[in-house]
Order: sequence, then structure tokens, then C-alpha cells
Amino acid sequence: SHALAAPNFDRAAHLMELAAAGIRRNRQDFMMHAWLKELPADVIRRSPVLSVFRGFMLLTVGELDGVEPHLADAERALAAAPAGADSPWTDIEEFQILPASIAIYRASLAQARGDVAGTTAHARHALDLAGPGDHFVRGAGTGFLGLAAWAQGDVSTALQAFGQASASLHAAGNRVDELSTTVIIADLWLAAGRPGRARQLLDRALAVAAALGESAARATAELHVGLGEIDCEAGDADAAEAHLHAASGFVEHGPMIESRYRWFVATALLAQAQGDPVRAIECLEQAEPLFRPGFFPEVRPIAAMKARIWIEQGQLTQAADWAREWDISATDDPGFLGEFNQLTLVRLHLARHRAAAQQAQAGTVPARQLETIVGPLLERLAAAAEASGRDGSLLEIRMLTALVHDAQGHRGPALAALGSAFAEAPEPEGCVRLFLAEGAPMLALLHDAARDGTANPEAAIPKAAGDHAARLLSLAHPQANAAHPGRGPASNPAASNPGGMGTGKLSTGGMGTEPLSERERQVLRLLGSELGGPAIAGELFISYNTLRTHAKHIYTKLGVTDRRAAVRSARERGLL
Repeated sequence: SHALAAPNFDRAAHLMELAAAGIRRNRQDFMMHAWLKELPADVIRRSPVLSVFRGFMLLTVGELDGVEPHLADAERALAAAPAGADSPWTDIEEFQILPASIAIYRASLAQARGDVAGTTAHARHALDLAGPGDHFVRGAGTGFLGLAAWAQGDVSTALQAFGQASASLHAAGNRVDELSTTVIIADLWLAAGRPGRARQLLDRALAVAAALGESAARATAELHVGLGEIDCEAGDADAAEAHLHAASGFVEHGPMIESRYRWFVATALLAQAQGDPVRAIECLEQAEPLFRPGFFPEVRPIAAMKARIWIEQGQLTQAADWAREWDISATDDPGFLGEFNQLTLVRLHLARHRAAAQQAQAGTVPARQLETIVGPLLERLAAAAEASGRDGSLLEIRMLTALVHDAQGHRGPALAALGSAFAEAPEPEGCVRLFLAEGAPMLALLHDAARDGTANPEAAIPKAAGDHAARLLSLAHPQANAAHPGRGPASNPAASNPGGMGTGKLSTGGMGTEPLSERERQVLRLLGSELGGPAIAGELFISYNTLRTHAKHIYTKLGVTDRRAAVRSARERGLL
């Protein structure tokens, strides 16, 4: 900073080069990024080390077109550099691995553009350039091979690659990257249908991160987010909220450049499960511009996640607009990167069919599409998932197959498909939200599966599957257990909160109207404070307009017209 203030830019650049290896090792990228902004462009171009870092900086902020020119600058500076003792970079650790680093960042650029073959080729080139002791290069290169395998849905190969990458990063002293890699490994175990294994790995890594203290704060936040997603799926809203709260400070103020988006995604999943779709959509919209495809394959597109919320809420026009805008078709190649989109499309077809059936139009086009389009699509997706060992995908595909059979009036095959989904999944007990999010139609199937067990020869539901169905019902909204599951949202109170989380945890204080959602309770608590509206919105990470929408809902449910009356009524009812 003194050299920059002088200004002695050549001296400052040399000091940055000396610091580069330590900054990379400890993931203090934000520090290098801030320094580079102070240097003239020609000074950066003359330094191959700083040219590479500048390209990496652009990669982290999503400016992909600017990356390759800086990597080319680095190669030109390398070619022009004097060799041996005359080189000005003989004492720069980062300079020694620069050709391999350039290959790694080109692999990242290919990854960002969906070029799996290019990702693999550049990663292998980096490994070819690495010496036996170049552990960072080996860790990063092997990691990109793992990302390429993941993008193709090859979970087994990806797990093997990331196991090697983690060991190499440990040997290199890159503890933050090593711990962050655990989140990716956990994602792969989730794809393999093993949420228990994923949780075990994240818990273990979190203990290591806690022992490392502040130096691993970034990884600690990432691990909390990963655990929050698993808890949300398992139906434990309180645990999920605790993990996300633990990560929130670092997400807001720390340098989690490429993984910050994930906190907003996890928070959206929790809000959706708690019956707050407005908050969920808002979080996903905050996540969208933060996603960096150069670091993760887009296996769960945020636009499709928003479409799933619209489908749950019956906003089928918006969901159809998503499918049209992104050109999602049931005839697309069933590759892994398209799987999430296509399974979202299946849900859209199901919702259209149910809407038509409710209007006594079951013989129209939406009904025929289940048989001619959706059924064959699910068969192709199941074959691809089974061939790649993605049991997590298979569980979802078989669940949707059961719903498609049921929508066509084929109750026996529907129950058989549901029983197969439970029986063949390695750890079905970790998947709660996946089933309960489907609302009343799934609750009806679960009711029959739990009742029949092995007594129904047509359904052939094994006892273990019946027991699991009963467990899922017990985790649904309490009202769902008292009501007979119906065939549409209006016939089952649980449909208003299909995730079964949040609305049953606090007393409604004798309210005769719809109970408050978890987000509305949070708003209500802050309405009882001395904070003004903008400050409350900031506290909850929502816009002021969204806060006003929540407040209006609260006033309606409490039968009041202003903030003071809402607080007074809430205290009388025991809500505060």
C-alpha cells in the first residue's frame, strides 16, 4: 500500500508477485483484486503472474470475455522473459507453476461456457505440466476433471477425482480450498442418493474448520450452507435456519465471491418449505446474478427453481413462459445438465393436466401429453440416471412416475412406482421435502401406501415402503393427518403448506383466519421493535416493497389495519 501511494508501481507489482502464492493458498483473493485495481494496465501486462491473477479476477465476477486476453498477455510475458539468473521472477513462487495455472484457468473458462471436452483437455494439460511436488496444480487440475465428470452425470468418476483433488490441496496447504471441496463432494453424494453420507462429511469438515478459526471462516460459511440445504430437505426447518444464520454474516460481508449465491438458494429453499413463496422468489432473484458458472456446473438452474415455485403456487402461465424462454423440451437429449429442467417440465405438464381435470376436461391435450410425452421422457431420464449411478435422481424420477400414473387414474401402477422409489433408494429417509412439496396428490398416494402395506397385491407395496410413507405423513402439516387426502389443493389443508414446515410450530392464538407463515412471524416480531420499515427490510434481507406486502398479509390475517394494532393484537394472541 505504501508503494502504491508513492506511487512506485513497479515496486508495488513486485511485492504483489511475492505475496501471490500465499494469497492464493489462503484464498485472500479479494486482497489481490483490490491491489490490482490500483495498478496501471501496462504494469499488469508486463507481469505474467499479475496478468493471470487479473484474468482470474474477471472470472470471479463473471466477465468471461475479458479472461482470455489476460491469459494471452501472461503467455507473451513468459515468452519474452529472460531465463535463469537474469529473470526478474526467479524468487517468485507463483511464477514456477504459471504455465499450469494458465491451463487451469482455461479449464475454468471452458467450464463456464459448458464446454466439457475443453474443460477436460485443459485440466489434463495442466496435470501434464505439473511436477511431482506441484500439489496445488494437481489438486486444481484433478478438481476440474471431477467437475467435467459431474457435468456429464458420472458421479462415481467425479467422486474419485474430487477425493484425489482434496488430498492434493491438503498437501499443498490450501486448507480453505480443501474444506470447500467437501461441499462439492457432499453434493455428489446427494446425487448418489446418500444424504447421510453427505451430512457426515460436512459435519466432519465443519469441526476442522472451527479448529482452524478465522483463517477458515469462508469455508465454515460454505459448510453451514451445505448442511442447511440437507436439513431443509430432511424437514428440519429449525436446524436449517440455524445453519443459514451462522453463515449469513460472512455471506453479507466476507469474500465468498463464487459461492455467495448458494446461501441465497438455500434460503429460498427454506422459505419455500415454510410457505413463503414471495421470499423464496426474491432470494432466487438475488442468487441469479451471483452464480459463477466457471466454478460449478449448472446442475440446478436458478430459473428452473423459480419455475418450480410458480408451479407449486399454480402460476402456470409464468412457468410456461420459463419453458418457452429457455427452450425446454421433452425431446431434448436427457443429459445430466438438462435433467433438472426436464423434471421441472414434467411437473408443469402434471399441473396442467390437474388443472384440466378440475375443469372436467381430462380428455384434452394436457391429458394425452402425460402418456405420449411425459411418460417416455421419464423413462429416458431414468435409464440415463441408472446407468450413471445417480440414485438421488432416480428417486425423484420414480416419484414423478408415480404421480403421472396416478394422474392418469392408474392407482395400482402409481403405488408400485412409489414403492419402488422407496425400496431402491439408498437413504430415502433423508428426502422429505422432495415428496411433501408435491402437495395433496402425493399425500393421497402416501396415505394409500401407508394403509395398504403388503395387503394390496395390485400395488405390491412392501411393508418397509408403507412404513416410510407413514413417516412422511407424520412429518407433513399436522392438519394433513386429520384430513382425508383429496385429489386437489382445495380438498386438503396441507396443500397451503406442501412442505410441511414452519406454520405449525407456533400457536395461532385462537386466530380463526389463516395462520401466519414463518416469514410473517419474523416480520411481526420486528414490527414490535423500534425499527423503521427500511431498517426492518434490511434486517431481513428483503426489499421494502416485499416488507410492505408481508405487512399487508399480517394485517389481513389479524383483522387490523396498521402496525400498532397488529402488534397489540399479536401480543393479546400470544404471538409475541
